[in-house]
Amino acid sequence: MSTVSCLQTLLQEVPHAFRSLSPAEAVQPRSEGKWSPVQILGHLCDSALNNISRFINVQIEPQPLRLTVYDQNGWAEAQHYGSTSPEEVLRFWLSLNESVLRIISSLKSDQLALVFLLPEGDTITLEGLIKDYLEHLEHHLGQIFPDLSFI
Repeated sequence: MSTVSCLQTLLQEVPHAFRSLSPAEAVQPRSEGKWSPVQILGHLCDSALNNISRFINVQIEPQPLRLTVYDQNGWAEAQHYGSTSPEEVLRFWLSLNESVLRIISSLKSDQLALVFLLPEGDTITLEGLIKDYLEHLEHHLGQIFPDLSFI
């Protein structure tokens, strides 16, 4: 399945699955010191925010674009996902990933070959970063929904 098709499926399936969680399940950490489902979904919002910026900037900035990392725990804490309504976080996730879908759906092969410089000195193409984004998304959705087949 293509990256675009996979993301389209997730945009259809995740809201139904997430809304099937009880309010208590949505905010219950998976175990001591771990994020709850709503915090995981919030983390995926932060990932989308950072990657939208990357997916756009690589198209308009000089090559190779230096890929900067972000403090995922700091972002999640600053966003206060643990005390945010699960429905609000879900709507945010949907909106952000609809933007991701819009951006990646129109990319041409020469754009997919644009290059990022990773902090350790290696490089990755935009196409590779998009695949990494989707794998990261699927990994964390699998933590929320370990028994669902759409992941």
